[in-house]
Amino acid sequence: MAGVTFTVNGDYEAALNTVREIFAGQGYTVQQTGNQSMRAERGSQGGSVLLGAFSGKKGRHVYLDINYGESNGNFAISLNKGTSGMSGGLIGMKQANDIYKEAFDAVDAALRSSGTLVSADAFK
Repeated sequence: MAGVTFTVNGDYEAALNTVREIFAGQGYTVQQTGNQSMRAERGSQGGSVLLGAFSGKKGRHVYLDINYGESNGNFAISLNKGTSGMSGGLIGMKQANDIYKEAFDAVDAALRSSGTLVSADAFK
């Protein structure tokens, strides 16, 4: 899975704030990168390269590109994996995939509990 698109209805700004809060709570720095895009990033890129799999899940450098906007009368928020974890070999790739899954699951759960989630579609 390369990412997930969450389609929501209701208060779009609240949905984006939920996404920002989830990533901030997981140790990401979230920055606006464009009119309808953000990047969430955590961990040390240098540490991931130098330590490989030993950087662990907490130190593993990962980022997601977040794109959002209107889609068929609703609002879509796409979370796109930015790194593979390849610098840590197979263990690093598993760590990165686990980190992304945690983030995707947390966003899914929060949007579901707020009652705004219409659908969540994984894509490659």
